[in-house]
Amino acid sequence: MPSPRLRRPALLALLGVLATACGGATAGGGAQSGSGDLTVAPQNSTLLVGVNRISIALIDAQQQPVNNATVSLEIDSNGTRVATRPLQWIGPNYDNKPVYNGTASFAQSGTYTLVAHATMPDGSAKTGKADVSVTTHSPELPVSFQPPAVSQRIITDPNTKPSDVDSGVPPDDWHTTTIAQGLAQHRPMLLYFGEPGFCMTAVCGPVVNVLKQLCTTYCDRLLFEHIEVRTPPGAQGPFNPAYIAFGLTSEPWIYFVNASGVVADRFEGPVTIDELRGAADGTLAGRVPAVDVAAG
Repeated sequence: MPSPRLRRPALLALLGVLATACGGATAGGGAQSGSGDLTVAPQNSTLLVGVNRISIALIDAQQQPVNNATVSLEIDSNGTRVATRPLQWIGPNYDNKPVYNGTASFAQSGTYTLVAHATMPDGSAKTGKADVSVTTHSPELPVSFQPPAVSQRIITDPNTKPSDVDSGVPPDDWHTTTIAQGLAQHRPMLLYFGEPGFCMTAVCGPVVNVLKQLCTTYCDRLLFEHIEVRTPPGAQGPFNPAYIAFGLTSEPWIYFVNASGVVADRFEGPVTIDELRGAADGTLAGRVPAVDVAAG
């Protein structure tokens, strides 16, 4: 399998480090649009037919982040509105980045227009839109599939020090077991793919902080594994074989795997502690998918 090229986020070209997922390019190769009062930058790598978790970032005409707005997302197909969904600003956990998360459903593959309607804190209304592509195939390992039994480098490997497996400062403790070992032991797992020390958009580190909160409740029931994008970590290092095996080209990603060795849920980019708790509970209960996203 060829090595991936880590995608730069849609907002990176506009605001430097002001963006969301490190590789969160517009889904399916679409482009963010400045039409209207807002620039809308979808952050999903892939959008699939059916129900999706969806994330967008917003900036205004002055290239400033749009924070703490009340946002609804209109989904249009061939000029016809097919749905309207609420979005939640999750910036407080991510250094006030202008990222809004929610769910969206697409009936068939093709090009859709996402129209963001934002009511600003001062009461003014702003609008922007972006086109996205929807497909039936996910390059990234999907929910309900079995993960590959890969053996990423871990701290107990010979001649391995913490900086060889973790770019965070300080490093976390999630480097003691490989994916292959977890599968062989039938342990439910949380797999975090990210490089907190090198993440271009400063999201991977905050995601680790959210995971540490989750760990206080779930580390005794879920095997937490942190898998760096490159090994050893760093911009020039080769891509981690585990990262390649999951079909990833962006970061961060979080995968939940149940005790039967099946992907129960997955998240790309910034995520809230409540979303992760729901996925953890569903994974431990053996549900696939772990959370009924349509009910969200």
